[in-house]
Amino acid sequence: MNHLSVKDIGNDIYEITLIDAAESGRSTGFFINSEEKTIVEVGASVSVPRILQALDELQIPYDEIRYVIVTHIHLDHSGGAGLLLQSLPNAKIIVHPKGARHLIDPSKLIASAQHVYGDSFQRLFAPIEAISEERVIIAEDGMSLDIGQDRPLVFYNSPGHAYHHIVIHDPKSKGLFSGDAFGITFPLFEEMGIHYVVPTSSPTQFNPEAMAQTIERMKPLGIENIYFTHFGAWDHADKVMDRMLTMIPIYVELAEKAYKNNPTWESIASELRNHYHTELKAMGVPDDHPYFTSLELDTELNAKGLLHYLETR
Repeated sequence: MNHLSVKDIGNDIYEITLIDAAESGRSTGFFINSEEKTIVEVGASVSVPRILQALDELQIPYDEIRYVIVTHIHLDHSGGAGLLLQSLPNAKIIVHPKGARHLIDPSKLIASAQHVYGDSFQRLFAPIEAISEERVIIAEDGMSLDIGQDRPLVFYNSPGHAYHHIVIHDPKSKGLFSGDAFGITFPLFEEMGIHYVVPTSSPTQFNPEAMAQTIERMKPLGIENIYFTHFGAWDHADKVMDRMLTMIPIYVELAEKAYKNNPTWESIASELRNHYHTELKAMGVPDDHPYFTSLELDTELNAKGLLHYLETR
């Protein structure tokens, strides 16, 4: 069997490298090997075989998985949930109250994705399978779920990136499964020893005030580890939170500056790109380094989300 990127990160938590935008190494799922075995984040359907093979590698029977959690219903986080549950007979899925109906009836998600991605939809996201209502658990704000002895997971409503977003606090690991609420990181820069995290403002529900409030709300919890869906586990959570609270208003300032001169997403992307490059060059990344190309997809998405925010706020 081909060994996949299954990494023990301590506290009975394992990283599973998923596939995102047809690339490996942009997204991470997590497996918590507790009494009530739990998966956090599934990615698109193309990632489901990776999750199942990771369980095989860890010698976890599929029928022992009790919970699957998605932080929000963007397809790079939840698109494969219905397909995955077909292989996990005893699992239920946990989702934000505003996301549940789209897992039960994904027709609007499918139509929206087909409109955005066109001919690439089939390759990137299909199939998106419906989930029966009795297998869906609503994660109300503040809900606590015991998945093992002295291991509650606590769910928090966390708008900012999306209004249907939750983060999950795991007190045992002093960790937070952050989805997209605490930004995204770039593993290629990690390979150079450079820790780089930026907010993700992808369309269409970016709200900078709500994102900052979400981060401020988490500060008193004593979090030490951030489990990013994009990508992987980081310690020094306090530095991540401070970085995000600094960057969120900078995003808005850059977007407003670009919009005043040229109200297009391309002009906003140019401002973001210049900012990213200036920061990374100061960290020692050469200006012509090919790793800069890894920023382009997120630069475009962030710019489009900022444009939508400015036009609708």
